[in-house]
Amino acid sequence: MSESVDRAWWERTLNLALIGFALGVAWGLKDFYSRARFEDLLWVLGPTRRLVEWLSGARFEAEAGIGYLSRDHRFQIVPACAGVNFMIVAFASLACGLAHTRTTWRGRFALLISSALAAYAVTVAANAVRISMAIRLHAAAARWGPLSAEHLHTAIGVMIYFLFLGGLFALGAKLTGARRDFAI
Repeated sequence: MSESVDRAWWERTLNLALIGFALGVAWGLKDFYSRARFEDLLWVLGPTRRLVEWLSGARFEAEAGIGYLSRDHRFQIVPACAGVNFMIVAFASLACGLAHTRTTWRGRFALLISSALAAYAVTVAANAVRISMAIRLHAAAARWGPLSAEHLHTAIGVMIYFLFLGGLFALGAKLTGARRDFAI
């Protein structure tokens, strides 16, 4: 009995260490993003722009210190569009929410790396979908009931992020064999 209690305690301790490390990474990325300029965010804005161009047909050009501008559509992709806050939430959700599924150091390390890569990929995809829809809303000067075009853009962005985050976590849980009845 004592060996199983010790093993359970050790597993919980390692899970908490992984969660603490993941939250530290998230905090560091949030700190970086709070001061980041357009040029600092090219690693996420560049791929997002390319995917937006592919999805929407709009063409964007870089404007130093500002972002990507589409003069034809009178639309811009700026640092606020980077989705870094979404990426932080996606990474933390996967790493912290699935920590209990890993039982080795190698597995925990793989979870951290795969969580970061998945969060990045889903951020680029979600942002591209969100921005492509925003371009269409902007072109149509769309409004819906009491929602102005700007508020509609925000509401649709929240829905897209929510759907992508839910889908990402569901896929992560399925791939890791996560159970619904877990505890740290």
